[in-house]
Amino acid sequence: MSQPSGWYDDPQNPANLRYWDGVLWTDHTVPKQAPAPEAGQSAGQAPRDAGAWTDPSWHGGPYSEPPSNYGYGAAPQPPVWAPLGRVTPDGRPLAEPWQRLLASILDNFILGIVTTAMTFPLWKDFAFAYLRWIGDLVEDPTAPEPDLAEVTAMVQDTLGPNIIWITLITLGISLAYQTFFLVRSGATPGKMALRIRVRRAARPGPLTVGEALRRQVLDVGLQVLGAVPVISLITPVVSILDKLWLLWDPRRQTLHDKVADTLVEQKPKPGMP
Repeated sequence: MSQPSGWYDDPQNPANLRYWDGVLWTDHTVPKQAPAPEAGQSAGQAPRDAGAWTDPSWHGGPYSEPPSNYGYGAAPQPPVWAPLGRVTPDGRPLAEPWQRLLASILDNFILGIVTTAMTFPLWKDFAFAYLRWIGDLVEDPTAPEPDLAEVTAMVQDTLGPNIIWITLITLGISLAYQTFFLVRSGATPGKMALRIRVRRAARPGPLTVGEALRRQVLDVGLQVLGAVPVISLITPVVSILDKLWLLWDPRRQTLHDKVADTLVEQKPKPGMP
């Protein structure tokens, strides 16, 4: 129950009284001890210059006169607002699924640009051969389309020898990107843009190198197993399940969060702890 409105000890200055409107502290204060009675004035009578306490034009409202004794009530405390929805063990609101989705899209876009630039020398022959093939079809639409065997042979000749190196470089860039930012600030650029960050479930703060790497074990394992025949048919299903798991998990953890025991929380607004 809220404490009734009235004059109470000023929590910012013990020498003053401050008016509590029943919900919040106002900006109106007065000295705690009333001025001494003037000559010819009884002790219980309000002093002539005490109108500042009772005149509504002085303090902006018809507040009652503050008591002149020291038996003031305890200062009311403003209500503590608890965050709504799912929270971390120490009360931080967890990231919403849409925030994590948009952050992942932004990070993948950044990684795509960096990876494409870094691996271009390894796939440029395939790109040029593919563009020549498309150009030939445009110049002579009546020419027969190449069959699957020809396309497969073209891919193997121009891309096949480098596909393993392209995969390893892509994995290495992704590992370095995620690990650097999760250890440095707990958030990749995509997560920074959406104001969310990764932390251990048991404690706040950025991850250690080992924790950041453990959080990526599942994703790296799925990409490696994706090159294995038969198993490659299962890995896309597991990858999708990993991302969707947070929709029904009570702590909004994906499967890779569970491997590292991490949570994704929302960053506090500026000025908040």
